[in-house]
Amino acid sequence: MTTEQSLQPIIEKLENLFSKFNEKFYNNELQTPVITVSPDTTKGAYGWCTSWKAWGKQEGAKDDEGFYEINLCAEHLSRPFEQIAETLLHEMVHLFNLQEGVQDTSRGGTYHNKKYKEAAEKHGLNVDKDSKYGWTKTSLNDEAKAFIEGLADKKFQLYRKRIPKIGKGAKAKSSSRKYVCPLCETIIRATKEVRVQCYDCGVLFEEAE
Repeated sequence: MTTEQSLQPIIEKLENLFSKFNEKFYNNELQTPVITVSPDTTKGAYGWCTSWKAWGKQEGAKDDEGFYEINLCAEHLSRPFEQIAETLLHEMVHLFNLQEGVQDTSRGGTYHNKKYKEAAEKHGLNVDKDSKYGWTKTSLNDEAKAFIEGLADKKFQLYRKRIPKIGKGAKAKSSSRKYVCPLCETIIRATKEVRVQCYDCGVLFEEAE
């Protein structure tokens, strides 16, 4: 396999960008997460940071052992580099608040509160309020823009295409999906694939048979 069809260069570039941001805006105080690139299962998010240490070195690791995950959604890597950098910085704010024990979201992780705004504005971002999702509309501040402008190789060579729309002659099959919180066993149902967090337990619902 050549690098032209491999995610390795993309992951390495994101890891390098994380390291630079960690040094510039966090004095290297952030724990290095596992950085992934995967399809957007939320139908709109540019990325996410898990609220639990999703990766461990071995099976059966304790909940407080291992590494958080920051994911950049594959379909959105075609955006300008500055916007991808902003998404990474956005998720790094969540990581910072997790380390500090600060709850910066509610409503299943979708609503960003003032705690998020306060941390983001100290770490390279401007923040505006969205009427539905709170203080979630972030953009690079002048310092971050200048820093990114000074970086080399600001392009990703590969991104995931969106699923083609079904033609008029085909009819999508409706189905109901069952999701269960792995801790409190609360059950929810959805008509499509969703990514929902249990507010009481702080973990994602898992799809069940």
